[in-house]
Amino acid sequence: MTFIRTVLGDVDPATLGPTLIHEHLLTSPPPYATQDDDDLEFGTHDGAAAELRAYADGGGGAICELTTVDYGRDVAASVHASQQSGVHVVQATGLQKGIYYPAGTNRREIDDLADQFVADLEKGIDGTAARAGLIKVGTCSLERIWDVEARVIRAAARAAIRTGAPVLTHTQAGHLGHQQLDLLLGEGLPPDQVCLGHLDRNIGWDYLRELSARGAWIGLDQWTKDKYGSDAARAAMVHRLVDAGHTRITVSGDLGRGRYQPAYGGSPGFAGCSAAIRAALADDRVSDLVLRENPARLLAFREAAR
Repeated sequence: MTFIRTVLGDVDPATLGPTLIHEHLLTSPPPYATQDDDDLEFGTHDGAAAELRAYADGGGGAICELTTVDYGRDVAASVHASQQSGVHVVQATGLQKGIYYPAGTNRREIDDLADQFVADLEKGIDGTAARAGLIKVGTCSLERIWDVEARVIRAAARAAIRTGAPVLTHTQAGHLGHQQLDLLLGEGLPPDQVCLGHLDRNIGWDYLRELSARGAWIGLDQWTKDKYGSDAARAAMVHRLVDAGHTRITVSGDLGRGRYQPAYGGSPGFAGCSAAIRAALADDRVSDLVLRENPARLLAFREAAR
């Protein structure tokens, strides 16, 4: 049976509901990243639960929690928030990007990294029974993929092939999508098992069309953030892609700061973000495609190769 893996157990994809594909409930990046920008570190267990309750009240069904271990992942917060709200939480394993990697990552072998990701997916995260439901990897440069990042990306592909889990990526300002995809596909991972993130920060038609034509999912996950472009422009691109037959699109807000979440005095929160996406798209059919149908397809585990 096809399934999606949440922190509370495996669920039928048909029961997932409207889903924000790239979000954060709680973050704690390394101190050097927060000393000049303390809003990067935020979140409490009760605050996460309050955010998800409001999201559920607004019709939300699930979120993907993309905080990896190098960015302060707290799976207990995900479990608590899911239990308190009824919202499905799909938790990430993997590593975010090279500047945040734990000490010693540069010396680890690809298969050793893959084994860690597989253990998080199949046994449990950080000694808990809660299992990851996706693998996140990323890059921190606009021009090139660091050697250590390439090894981590290749490890993610190997773990995804072994388990059937999807891979979601962080691109820096939407760049290096083709290069990330080259590494993942080079390990034999099918392109429809990959979602390239933050592409609305580099929202050119030719770029997105080419990535979609290669079979990857297009992650437009900066909704409600005017500093990265307007929701009207995002909506127009979604409609243009869909009209051209490029329907593998996911959406989200990537609300990874306290100032984006009402529990900490911010806005719009997951409920507000979801409502803003629907309002900008102004088409229930397209909204249901990108918020409901596509996440259920992307997050479903494929047949694993052992």
